[in-house]
Amino acid sequence: MPDDFSTIFEAPLDQPPTLDELVRATMAWHFSPSTGSPYWTSRVADLGFDPLTDVRGAEDLALFDGVTVDWATIPAQQLIPRGSRPETPFGVFESGGTTGAPKRIVDADSRRRNIEYQSSVLDLAGFPHGEGGWLHVGPTGPHVMAKNVGNLATMRGFLRYFVDLDPRWAKRCVAEGRQDDFNRYVSHILDQVRDVLATQDIRAISSTPPILAAMAARPDVYEPLRAKVRGIVWGGTSVDAETLRLLEEEVFPDAVIQGAYGNTMMGMAPQRPRRDGDPAPCIFRPFYPYTVVELVDPQYPDKPVDEGVEGRVKVTTLTRDLFVPPTLERDACTRRTPIGHPTGIELSGVRPADTGGPAIVEGVY
Repeated sequence: MPDDFSTIFEAPLDQPPTLDELVRATMAWHFSPSTGSPYWTSRVADLGFDPLTDVRGAEDLALFDGVTVDWATIPAQQLIPRGSRPETPFGVFESGGTTGAPKRIVDADSRRRNIEYQSSVLDLAGFPHGEGGWLHVGPTGPHVMAKNVGNLATMRGFLRYFVDLDPRWAKRCVAEGRQDDFNRYVSHILDQVRDVLATQDIRAISSTPPILAAMAARPDVYEPLRAKVRGIVWGGTSVDAETLRLLEEEVFPDAVIQGAYGNTMMGMAPQRPRRDGDPAPCIFRPFYPYTVVELVDPQYPDKPVDEGVEGRVKVTTLTRDLFVPPTLERDACTRRTPIGHPTGIELSGVRPADTGGPAIVEGVY
C-alpha cells in the first residue's frame, strides 16, 4: 500500500487503479485510527472482522453484507475522515427521501472527479460546450445534484442557472392524491423557467423526464427551448423507450440528449453513446471502480444476475471522502456487458424495484 493515497484515489481517469487496489486503499484510509472517520473506526469492534487485515480485495467486500448503516441518523461530522486536510471543504448532502427519512453523506472532491468522468462521456456523444448558460431545473438546497450539475456546467464552459425543485414536496402531493397541488407546483416551476428563458441565453438544460414533458406542453417555455437549447441531460426518474424517442426525435430534434442515472449514495452513471445493435435505447456506465454497481437476485442479494436479466441494484462506493459498503438500493435494472470497456457492468431499463413494501413514488424526481 503506497503512503500517498492520492495515487489511488486521485489516479488519472484513464488510468484507474484495479478494484482490488482501490478496496485495500479504502480500507486503509477509512478504518485506520489515524486517517479513518470517527464513524467507521468506532464500528470496527462490532463488525466481527477486521477491515484492515481481512478485506484484501473485491471478493472480501462480501464481509460487509450483514453490516447495516443508518445514513439518516449519523451525525455528518462523524463521516469525515480524520486524515483529510484541515482546509478541505466538506459539504453535507441529502437524498430525496423517496424510501423514508433522507440519507446524509459528506463530500469534498470525490464527486467532482465523478463529474469529470461524466463530462468525458458527454464528449463522446458530441454534447456541446458553452457559450451561454446551462439551466438546471431540479433539486438544489441539500441535494448533491446541484453541486454535480454546477461542476458539470463549469467544466463545459457554461454559466450556471438554477430553478429549485423540492422533490419531497412533489412526492408528498402525489402520494397523498393531491393532484391539483402537484399540478400547481409544476406550473410554478415552469413559470420560473419561462422567466429565465425570456431574459438569458440558455443553451443547455438538465432536468427530469416529467419536467421536460411538461415544458414541451407549455408553448411559452417550449418554443425558446427548442430554438436555443443544443444539449439536454435528463435523469432523476425512470423513462420509457417511447417517451425517450419522442424527446429525442420530435420534441428536441436539434439537441444532443443524454441520460444520467445515479443517486446520493453512488454518484452518477452517464449514458454511454448509443451503438447499432444496442439491446436498449439508453445504457448507463457507472464510474468504475470508484462506484461498483452489481445487479442481484431480489430473493438472494448475494447472487448476481446474468447478462440480460433484471436485478436489484447493489452499490458500493469507494472514495477518499466516503465509503459506502455494499448496499441494496431502491432501483431495478437490467445487466449489460460492457462493450469496449472491460471492467464493471453496464445498466439499462432503470425503474423502481418491487420491494414488497409501499409503492415508490417518483413524482418529478
